[in-house]
Amino acid sequence: MNVNDNVDISSIRAVLIWLGAALDIGLLVTITVVIARRCRQAGHITLDAALFAGYTLSAWQDPLYDYSGPFALHNQYALHFPSWGPYIPGWHGHPDPHLNIETAFGLAGVGGFAAMIICVWTQCWMIDRVFRWRPRWASARILPIGILTGLVTVCLFEALAISLGTYSWAGAIRSLSLWGGHWYQYPVYECFAWTMFLTTAAVMLHNWRTYATTPCIFRGTEARSRCDNWTRLLAGVGFANIVTLAYMTVNATATIYGDPAPTDTPDFLWPR
Repeated sequence: MNVNDNVDISSIRAVLIWLGAALDIGLLVTITVVIARRCRQAGHITLDAALFAGYTLSAWQDPLYDYSGPFALHNQYALHFPSWGPYIPGWHGHPDPHLNIETAFGLAGVGGFAAMIICVWTQCWMIDRVFRWRPRWASARILPIGILTGLVTVCLFEALAISLGTYSWAGAIRSLSLWGGHWYQYPVYECFAWTMFLTTAAVMLHNWRTYATTPCIFRGTEARSRCDNWTRLLAGVGFANIVTLAYMTVNATATIYGDPAPTDTPDFLWPR
């Protein structure tokens, strides 16, 4: 792992990038402790634990953003390592191999995938608040409420990550992006794809907590034996990888019709 300290980046942004990495590491430690305690109290693998394991092990898909061509640019000043994208059959990536990198820790990259459960918890918390505010609402409204809270969660997170310069959707379709043509452009299709990616897990978590409903991915593991615990973990890994792959497919397909990187892309994202 290395850091490209030859790029032009302000002192404030550089400090924020390192604070983001420290925050990510702290969150991963905290999440691990919280989930381990919940599993010990419950006596079995919880849905949180299965999802956490799943998101962590779906980080291998990060290079798929650039499967059809250059889409995402990562901060060169952040701690990173070479991408394994070139070893994926059919992968295109950036013409400049120095841009094919993976962020280690921060609001993006490998560490960001592992901390994805925070977004699910945030969205689930919002859903819980809505139904406590309107307890008589039918459960049929949970999907539109889940999508709405998912949009809020995703937009808040990405507004923070992009404004800090953690990454840029450089190869987005400008006509389908907010602020298209600038380095901080925000593709609407990526926002909706990530919203659906989160909503499936958040709604499942809400139903499990509120109605004690067995999650669909845990069906058949109610006996809670040691083998069932492993089955639950594998179910979480499978679920997270499938929804992540669906999310990546949307972005990779859209990149086929993407536009060139904006000319105002800063040096710490695209060194010339």
